[in-house]
Amino acid sequence: MVAVFCKLFGFAWIFQEVDASTACLPNARSPSQRNNLTSNSESYPIGLFIQDWDANYVTSNALHILLEELLGYNVIQTGPGSATPNAFYALMGCPRPTDLLDAGCAPDLVTYNHVNLEVWAEDHAARIREITTKWPSTAPVDLGSMGYDGTISTYFPRSVLVESHFEDGAVLQHYRGWNASWSHNEKYFDSLASIDRSLLRPCNETRFMASTPNEDYLRVTGDMAGLQRQPNGDLVAFCPDGYWWLSPACRGNASRCIPYVTVGVGWFGLDDMMQKVTAYDMPVAIALPRSWAEFPKQVKSTFYWWIPDGTFVDLDPVDITFPPYDFNAYLIGDKRTSAATTAITKLVSQDLSSLAPNVVELVRNMRWNKKDVMDMMREWRKTGDSLRDVACRWLQANPNSWSSWLPDKTKCFPGFGLYNTKLEAFTNIRNDPNDLSFLECRACVSGRHSEQMEDDKGMTYECKPCEPGTSQPSGAALVCEPCQLGEYQNNSGSQSCNRCDIGQYQDQKGSSWCHSCDGGTTLGFGSISRADCGCPAGYINVESNASNLSCVECGEGFDCPALSTLTSLISGSSTLGDQFVPSVRENFYSVPEDPLAAYRCLGEFRCPGGAPGSCSSSLQGTACTDCPQGQSWSNETCTECTTWQIFGWVAAIVLVCTGLIVSYYALTSQSTAKASVLFTTTCAFGMTINALQSVGIIGMMTVKFPANLTGIYEFFQIFLLDIDSLGFGCIAGGFVPLRYIASACFFPGAVLYLLVCQRASYCLPFEYRWAGPKTWSCIGAVLQVGFSTMSTIALAPLMCFSHPNGVHSVLKYPSITCGTPDHTLMLVAGLLLLLFFVLGFLTVCTYAVLVVPTWSSKDQGDRVQAFRFLLGRFRLDSWWFGVALLARGPLMSLPIALATDYPPVQIVSVMLIFMIFLIMETRAWPWKVPLLNVLDCFTGFCIIVLVASNALHIGTVEGAMKLFVDALGTVTMGLLGTVIFLLLIMTSCALCFQAALGGQNELCMFNLQTLPPASLVTATLQSTASKLAQLESFEVSRSVSRLAVYDVNLLLSAAALIASEVTFDQNSPQYRRRIRSSSFAPTGSVDSRAQVPQGQKDQKDKDLCQDEKNDEPVESNTAEPDKVTRVMYVYV
Repeated sequence: MVAVFCKLFGFAWIFQEVDASTACLPNARSPSQRNNLTSNSESYPIGLFIQDWDANYVTSNALHILLEELLGYNVIQTGPGSATPNAFYALMGCPRPTDLLDAGCAPDLVTYNHVNLEVWAEDHAARIREITTKWPSTAPVDLGSMGYDGTISTYFPRSVLVESHFEDGAVLQHYRGWNASWSHNEKYFDSLASIDRSLLRPCNETRFMASTPNEDYLRVTGDMAGLQRQPNGDLVAFCPDGYWWLSPACRGNASRCIPYVTVGVGWFGLDDMMQKVTAYDMPVAIALPRSWAEFPKQVKSTFYWWIPDGTFVDLDPVDITFPPYDFNAYLIGDKRTSAATTAITKLVSQDLSSLAPNVVELVRNMRWNKKDVMDMMREWRKTGDSLRDVACRWLQANPNSWSSWLPDKTKCFPGFGLYNTKLEAFTNIRNDPNDLSFLECRACVSGRHSEQMEDDKGMTYECKPCEPGTSQPSGAALVCEPCQLGEYQNNSGSQSCNRCDIGQYQDQKGSSWCHSCDGGTTLGFGSISRADCGCPAGYINVESNASNLSCVECGEGFDCPALSTLTSLISGSSTLGDQFVPSVRENFYSVPEDPLAAYRCLGEFRCPGGAPGSCSSSLQGTACTDCPQGQSWSNETCTECTTWQIFGWVAAIVLVCTGLIVSYYALTSQSTAKASVLFTTTCAFGMTINALQSVGIIGMMTVKFPANLTGIYEFFQIFLLDIDSLGFGCIAGGFVPLRYIASACFFPGAVLYLLVCQRASYCLPFEYRWAGPKTWSCIGAVLQVGFSTMSTIALAPLMCFSHPNGVHSVLKYPSITCGTPDHTLMLVAGLLLLLFFVLGFLTVCTYAVLVVPTWSSKDQGDRVQAFRFLLGRFRLDSWWFGVALLARGPLMSLPIALATDYPPVQIVSVMLIFMIFLIMETRAWPWKVPLLNVLDCFTGFCIIVLVASNALHIGTVEGAMKLFVDALGTVTMGLLGTVIFLLLIMTSCALCFQAALGGQNELCMFNLQTLPPASLVTATLQSTASKLAQLESFEVSRSVSRLAVYDVNLLLSAAALIASEVTFDQNSPQYRRRIRSSSFAPTGSVDSRAQVPQGQKDQKDKDLCQDEKNDEPVESNTAEPDKVTRVMYVYV
């Protein structure tokens, strides 16, 4: 046990083992009957902290005996401390109480030191105030005086007094008996000369050198001769020999000086003694010994001392009486009067009153006589017996002195109450003689409180159960605490209160029940007011009065924590705290006039959420869709329109008009090799535009795209004439229907513009006039390139998506509410565009595809050339594929229009459309350039994968799955970009490489193969025809019947090709329909092989052979044509 405590406190522990056989008092309790203190399930003895001076030793040992033998507690002595503050820290539980600089104190420490006696507290009043202020919960408690005060004075041995009385009757007990004018007391003391200077401290090592007390000395006495002014201005005492300071009464004759010494370096008894001996003409010399406790025993002198103390009890000292203490004089540094007496008190730890109140009562009752304490110290030093033995003898000899200290065991203290050990229960009856021996005081247990009671024996305390509505979790409590707000207790004697259940509240303290919320709920248990009654999470109280409750579901677009109110949603604050403030979610919007009607915002960074009506940047309007007049949306913010933007749009309109004129000449120029190249570049360029438009349409889906792809989708929507981000509003104004109508009129305007140009060309010379078929072909080419864009624009007013509030807005123009007059205006414009240009153009193209073989067979070349934009890019046996390519654009936009609120339907529909189209393309292999077939198929595959990856974003995607989905979309978009880049390279090559795409002399990377020369193909064809002509019909029939289906199909395709392109046999059966290439020849260039004479034909063949060196035909799947056929190919 002792070792444990030593480890805990880190300083020496003093303790004494007491055997039962050596008990001091009769009826002493044996060690087995003694108890420890118990707190928080921890048990330990009473700690009696000892200070290192005699009076503390003797009084503490007496208390030790009383605590053990009469009160029955285990006691351990701890310490010793060398200064009074050590006891302060020890009783607070500080781990290093002897370290006055850092005792390690902290709040709520457990202390194992509980009692300290003989406390000179007045000398440390400032430190006590500091401790009480800093640690009020652990500061020690002062239990009052020890019964005597501490006295400080100047003393001399009693033997000197006896001697002086015997010789001349001198009155040395009084300061007047020391006046040098009529006394010669030096003969009773040792002379200065006889004292060994090694026993003294030099003056310059002591407080003789302190300037402040010397200034006071000079002011009070006026004696400058005993002082010296230093060069720095300090005033120091003057010691003639460096050790002794001489008073004026003996300064002229040092032999008359009587020695006086004080403790330490002069902190006590130095400056006050200098003033006294000077004021009262006392012949005294003052010095500071190296050992104050030994010097008066070695040298007959006067000395500084205090009582009670045992240091000089052997000398039986006598004090010199000076004038009574003058408080006001001491305040100004005048110390010529006696020093003040000091109250000596007792301290206990703050928790001792609850752990052992009878101990506190015993210590409080202790009243010692100063003479008794001095006698005990004198006996201890004289006999050399143990402190316990000395204390025991005093207790045995003076029972009347201490018996009144013992507490009545039925006189309980606050925090305690009467307890009947026989009944094992608290009681309030103590007048039954049969139970008197079983009564004692015990600390009140949890659920009870200590209350004062009075009976015929006087005042005491009882432990009463806590009333309903109150509780007490702690023991030794003085009151039961009322249940706090949000709590109740319907039972008595409870240790704690219960929290109100969810749906209940209590707004008053000390209640035994809870109020119920009317039809509502609370955030949790223990609600404290009716205001805590509110709607559960996901619901909001729409009543403006907090006392009323009307909960409605917040719905999509809102974050509604528990206890949300409409008022806090609008204001953005709540009296309950920020965690109870409902808010509009990010990317949603509501107006303050109807705050629960949520609008869905399209586009990042527009709607920050928060309070209703919040928009990013300077956006305004419903769902933060519009910039203020004179501004445009750019880089996720509204920016002021600039002159350059307006000039740019004017320049763009001029460029478009110029480009349309250039497109006519580029697409319909004469049959030169360069003209053929310019025409065939539209194959790769048109496919590039079509791919970009497809990606732009996918970007219109109402699916949440990965953040790294959102910008790419938004950029590609430029190819759908989504030009608002380019500052279109700067010239079109802020009226959205006007901007839409302007974009819807683009294609009709282009058609009208080309027709006007064609009509105006009649004013030009004949060779520059626009031909009708060529003009219609140019118009068709423009509409074909922009058909997906035109379809999307036409269907835009039909793409209405729903907001959480049930309102529908146009997907591309969210500020337009579907069903409003503005939307009706847009709808009319869109339907007209859809009816006359989208469906009308598609119908015309479909009709042309159906009848163009007939036109071709009847040599109606003008009609065929009018649809060259539709047919010229594809193989002549796949002339119809242009209609399928046209239909893909509106079919992609149609699911977005019909299922705007259903992203899964959009995704499945678009994937189905592309898969069907991809199957048709792989079956027909329609493009003239083999590489274009491969790239177009791969583009379709990438778009299918891209749409499929978007489907993965419909649900919540997190963690590794999100990384996979984002990576898949990024890789697919990268592959698609690679294909588009290759298409752009092909477009550039077609312009730079002087051969038409698809010709026999084209690069092998474009044709994906190397073809033999036309002459070799011709020789092979003629040889095969010659051999075939030699066979009998039944032989040919037998061989054909053995062929597989695919082989028969190839044979029929070859027969149709030969009949239409080589032999020009119009009477041949058409098992495979195709267009004759001669149908694309310029007017007057139709094939007339049947009417050409043989000689001229031979000459023509020679010319063709010469021309073969300069130009190659486009058709790669035909035999060598004649010159007329070759010219037709160039126009394709």
